[in-house]
Amino acid sequence: MKVGVMLGGLSTERAVSLITGRAVYDNLDRKKYTTSLIEMDKNGRFFLISQKGKKVELDLQNKDRKLFDLIFIALHGPGGEDGCAQGMLQAWNIPYTGSGVLASAIAMNKVYAANIYRAHGLPTPPLVEFTRESWYKQRGALLKRIEREIGYPSVVKPVNQGSAIGVSIVKNKQELSMALDKTFKLFLWLMIQKFIKGKEATCGVLERKGKIFALPPTHILPKLGQFYDYKSKYQAGGSSHICPEDFSKKINKEIQKLARQAHRTLGCRGMSRTDIFVADDGKLYLIETNTIPGMTPTSLFPEAAAQAGISFSRMLDLIIAASS
Repeated sequence: MKVGVMLGGLSTERAVSLITGRAVYDNLDRKKYTTSLIEMDKNGRFFLISQKGKKVELDLQNKDRKLFDLIFIALHGPGGEDGCAQGMLQAWNIPYTGSGVLASAIAMNKVYAANIYRAHGLPTPPLVEFTRESWYKQRGALLKRIEREIGYPSVVKPVNQGSAIGVSIVKNKQELSMALDKTFKLFLWLMIQKFIKGKEATCGVLERKGKIFALPPTHILPKLGQFYDYKSKYQAGGSSHICPEDFSKKINKEIQKLARQAHRTLGCRGMSRTDIFVADDGKLYLIETNTIPGMTPTSLFPEAAAQAGISFSRMLDLIIAASS
């Protein structure tokens, strides 16, 4: 099978995608696949990268589409993980890994994903969402609504970003106003979510022969910030990952159950990783589902797969098989 690994992209997570894509490329079984690296540059053009680093522009829409039997999408963030790349490849009749257009778009949008969680009876923290325009026009009314419906501390988040980009925790009205003014300079649509005091966890999901199974949950202990932010995620030593987890058996099973339910409810395919908070009172809350989990040297998904006895190469086999 001729597999092209697509990395890079247009988003603020481009640097992470380059590392994820290279890790996927390096771990694909050369006995099973003929592999290539495809870089999407910041202008949306595609280049085939040779082993010596030489780049040749590709026309995937037309003459070069038959060079690949499958594209392994290793893009992160808007333009790559939100249904755009998936829709492009689907329109060009090129098979690809992971979730389809709709599931990718919904999962990337934290408001829509939370609405679907809630509609299916899955626990998720309450939120208030609004646009930059609404904030500038209705500042006072929105602050009152947030205080009434969410309270403090609360979490400010861009609606459609990953890797905790633009996320901050605020403890009062002044901090909230400052965070919104600052974050709205970069993003058009934000949400304020109730802060859950407790422990951060995550749980990956894979598919085998059409059946969904959950990997061992991971307890995340950030070291460089208040929460599992960008530095904690990607800097060496930025966090500790306890996997197998140190929660009770009951909580571990519930985490795995919620991860499977989130995967199924959003319509994901092949793989996903759902972030879950274990509150101090024992309740569990779904935070978000990632349809293309990071696969860098410090990433949670391949670590959990290894704990389940699944090598990196075997994990990639399963993802590809679920996409074929």
